[in-house]
Amino acid sequence: MKHHDINRLHEAGLITEEQRQKIIAHFDLKEEGGKFLAIVSMIGAVLITAGIILLISANWNAIPRGVKIATGVGLMLGAHGAGWWLREVHGKYRKSGEALHGVGAGLFLGNIALLGQSYNLSSRLPNAFLLWWAGIAALPWILRSKALHILSLLAFGLWFGLEVNERSSWFFFGNDENQILLYALMGLIYLGAGYALRGTRYAEFAGPTEKLGLLGFLGFAYPLTWGVFGHGQHRYGDQPLVAAWVFPALCVLAAAGCAGGVSALKNLTRQWRWTWVLTLAGAVALLAGQMYLAPEQRWNHGWHDFGYHWIAAVALFVFCLLQIQVGIQERAPFMVNLGIAFIALDISATYIRLIGSMGRTGVMFLISGVFLIAFGIYLEKKRRRLMAQIKTPAAERSAL
Repeated sequence: MKHHDINRLHEAGLITEEQRQKIIAHFDLKEEGGKFLAIVSMIGAVLITAGIILLISANWNAIPRGVKIATGVGLMLGAHGAGWWLREVHGKYRKSGEALHGVGAGLFLGNIALLGQSYNLSSRLPNAFLLWWAGIAALPWILRSKALHILSLLAFGLWFGLEVNERSSWFFFGNDENQILLYALMGLIYLGAGYALRGTRYAEFAGPTEKLGLLGFLGFAYPLTWGVFGHGQHRYGDQPLVAAWVFPALCVLAAAGCAGGVSALKNLTRQWRWTWVLTLAGAVALLAGQMYLAPEQRWNHGWHDFGYHWIAAVALFVFCLLQIQVGIQERAPFMVNLGIAFIALDISATYIRLIGSMGRTGVMFLISGVFLIAFGIYLEKKRRRLMAQIKTPAAERSAL
């Protein structure tokens, strides 16, 4: 139900003005049409931040050190102040205010880099991003800003990615492709955190956290279908710096967070809650299998090259199918669309693995080209049907 839908009901004479106001107040519906302004504002925020950095860089040597720092801090506080005025005092341009808060958060990272360069502070890059994340982590909760919440999650992810690649880190994980498995687990941890936010005072943060987490898991688990992973755990014996405890620790966090959070999915039946819990547990097991059980892979082609990537392709296909069903019951278009997109990507990866000799490849191109066109039409029709099913009221769906 959207603000625009209520206005249309009122214009059609189906509800009175008083009823319209009560419905809007009860469901706390916001006026739409601000999406364009939000997009333009965010682009403008990025341009402003980049412009400030470029202007300072162009006159870097001519600017005294104290003036650089004072200017950076002043611009950051000014951006936050203007954002606060637009969102909280003026109240009419909340999206633009959020964009200015984003500028302030970006300038905070710039100020960290400026201080580090001006005073020759530690050049350990992960520390700068950790400080950036710590400095902006409280802003989303204070300002109740979903955009800043997503930014803080991305900042934490950037720090984590840099930290696992830092040899001096206490959870250095090597420089091979196995670190991708950690990022997939972080996606599941974000998903579980999103579930935990449901029903709290900050329930509006649940959706973005869940979406980012699910996208992160599928995005980083998808390379498992390529068959390019090595047998990393054997190399770890020769790398004493690698923290072998990080992967199992994240597995436990991901499994526990998702299992505990699924109870917040009120639209799922008891059977589907258990199904989704087991599906997420299977996702963790899939990553653990790649880490500890999968043999070393070579980039060969064809069915004769049986490896863990075939298991991963089937597992992710089933995961996406179940995700689509959960998305329908949860009335979550993002889950449905994401599941359909990764089914198509999964099929594409499997197809590429089957490419072999020139003759066989030519036949496959002909057959699969026709198949992909037909399958694309089918997926689009299926997606539209699923979207219509999601928009159908629950009472009508149960009656069908």
